[in-house]
Amino acid sequence: MAGALLAATSALAAPARYGTEAKARALLTRAVELFQKEGPAALSAIGKADGPFFQHDLYVFVIGPDKKIAANPAEPEIVGAEIATLRDPHGKPYALMIARQATEDGAEVDYEGKNPQTNRVEDKIAIAIRSGGYVFACGYYLPPPEAARSAPAESEAKAGGEAWAGRWSAAEEGSAAFTITLDPSGAAESDRGEGQRGFWILDADHVRIDWSDGWTDYLVPADGGFQRISFSPGASRDEKPTSTTAVTRAGAVPKEK
Repeated sequence: MAGALLAATSALAAPARYGTEAKARALLTRAVELFQKEGPAALSAIGKADGPFFQHDLYVFVIGPDKKIAANPAEPEIVGAEIATLRDPHGKPYALMIARQATEDGAEVDYEGKNPQTNRVEDKIAIAIRSGGYVFACGYYLPPPEAARSAPAESEAKAGGEAWAGRWSAAEEGSAAFTITLDPSGAAESDRGEGQRGFWILDADHVRIDWSDGWTDYLVPADGGFQRISFSPGASRDEKPTSTTAVTRAGAVPKEK
């Protein structure tokens, strides 16, 4: 897939804002060398938004031995997130793939990610290196066809997402009511049971929530209202949902004081 994407865009002159594969590898190499010299203390420098490892649309992010994001200068809000909960707009578990495929020499993983320079979701290839129990990755974006460069900055995958962000109330049969909170940043929380944390994306006309405990919820329009369709860890989407409950909007996300 990566080769086909590169071939499709090779004839286009990339604007200066697009970093190259060579620059991404060089930035990644410097980050790994710093880690090998200073150990985990290097993560502070790697994760700085105004630091040397965030250059235009190129940035290094790190996955720790605990399978959580340890540093990310472009998306500090996901630091500490379980990598199993992170998906690209098409549902690809990119962080999990990066962690599993990383090698000492650098493996390539392609997915879609938000370009911090264009604010568009674009094709991306991440180079992933494993060192000292950590995984270091730096991705470069593939310039879109010329016609797409004049498109609105907001990605199609996120268009309409603001209509779903907020708090949702649900109650399973025989259980107490609980609240699901969808933050505009893409983070999700629930006070169901002992609590859940995860990440949500807009998929066509519904929302998909991947929880760190392995559950997956879908919020979908139904009979003039909304439903939560829930699948337990490992359950096939072709089978009957683990549970289906009505959900209602409970309000906007509370602002931090």
